Amino acid sequence: MTGSHTTYSPLVRSLFERLPHAGDLAPGPGAVVHGEAIALDRGAWVRYEARIEDGRVADCAFRAWGCPHTLAAAALVASRMHGHGIDAEAVFDVRRLAAELGAPPEKLGRLLVVEDALIGMLAQALALQST
Repeated sequence: MTGSHTTYSPLVRSLFERLPHAGDLAPGPGAVVHGEAIALDRGAWVRYEARIEDGRVADCAFRAWGCPHTLAAAALVASRMHGHGIDAEAVFDVRRLAAELGAPPEKLGRLLVVEDALIGMLAQALALQST
């Protein structure tokens, strides 16, 4: 019997083993916003939660379901959001992230779910700021 075999990069393996920022945010000051995206047909679900203080991401956490590339990408993005302004969507490029993780082309659709969840979270933060 033949099966598909995926080789994961050292970065994916490290992030998948540790899953930094996975779970819920600890209680604290500041407004909390969320962003969620799901694509069961692609095998991915991602939900971000961020605490916003003074127009910046003070803390960010995630919950996700999917392959190791999806979980590693969600963890990496959550880690990088700390301290960024809520206009930080520009710091995220899905193709650059895929290359950094060594994700094969067929995983791009799953990484787009990560992007969609981030965009939703930042849109909620921008809407909150404008009220």
